[in-house]
Amino acid sequence: MWAVEAEDLRKSYPKKIPFPLRKVEWIDAVRGISFRVKRGELFGLLGPNGAGKTTTIKILTTLLEPSGGTARILGLDVRRETREIRRRINLVAEGERTLYWRLSAYENLKYFARIYYVPKNEERERIERLLKLVGLWERRNDLVMNFSRGMKQRLAIAKALINDPEVLFLDEPTLGLDVQSAIFVREFIRRLVDEEGKTVLLTTHYMAEAEQLCDRIAIIDGGKIIALDTPEGLKKLVRDEETVEIHAKDVGPEKIAPSPFKMAVVERNPETGVVRLRAQVDEEELPKLVEWLVRKGVKILSVERKEPTLEDVFIKLTGRGLRD
Repeated sequence: MWAVEAEDLRKSYPKKIPFPLRKVEWIDAVRGISFRVKRGELFGLLGPNGAGKTTTIKILTTLLEPSGGTARILGLDVRRETREIRRRINLVAEGERTLYWRLSAYENLKYFARIYYVPKNEERERIERLLKLVGLWERRNDLVMNFSRGMKQRLAIAKALINDPEVLFLDEPTLGLDVQSAIFVREFIRRLVDEEGKTVLLTTHYMAEAEQLCDRIAIIDGGKIIALDTPEGLKKLVRDEETVEIHAKDVGPEKIAPSPFKMAVVERNPETGVVRLRAQVDEEELPKLVEWLVRKGVKILSVERKEPTLEDVFIKLTGRGLRD
């Protein structure tokens, strides 16, 4: 049995509040996506902001009802068997306000343990184990309002594990975290799958995070899944093309868009003004690309061949970078 199944899943929102005699315009946030997640798998939904990732995860966790299609969690229908699904899953939602800031870390977990009917004889031991797992046992009596953002996120993950869920959903779990906290969270998520056999579905717009963590990745854009495979399988889509990275200055959107080449800005340093471009070109096209950029007034600092990444896959499939 699959842990998660989505078949032609759709969700639409009204663009404006429908007053009498006003025509309702609809926004299609999710436009017929289908995928399956195996038990014990770490599955990623990768895409830019507004791609439909959060809407999808809200449908799968029964927070939103789909406009069309079907979804099943552990064989249970998200429309008809909501109560049983919620008992067997948990969610770490994007943002910090999923905890009670005026309670301590221990009090937060105790509160949610009662909500999930954790047996009284297991409650204390389970809370202690989770706080130690996320490195917060020594801070258990401190108010959450005094925690850093990274500490709050670690506590949110501990809270999501309080009912020992079979499937854990993580919506942008490292968004806004400092480097050290993000590394801790990523390593912890991977251990949940490898050592405890959890099924994890996460959303992210960080290419490196998806590549490092996920067993399989669905790239989602404009409410549709445009590719689904292992990280290595996805990178094979651009393996036959030359991938180059160009560091340049004086690069504005008006200078490189539209471009006759498969190229996109992947990083911009506001302090130095240096822009990092990625492009897929063959040996004959590379000199033409450099010449085209120079004619556009771009100051090229370096050109270097690189191994293909998921960023290059996204550029190939959509013609733009993930951050565009």
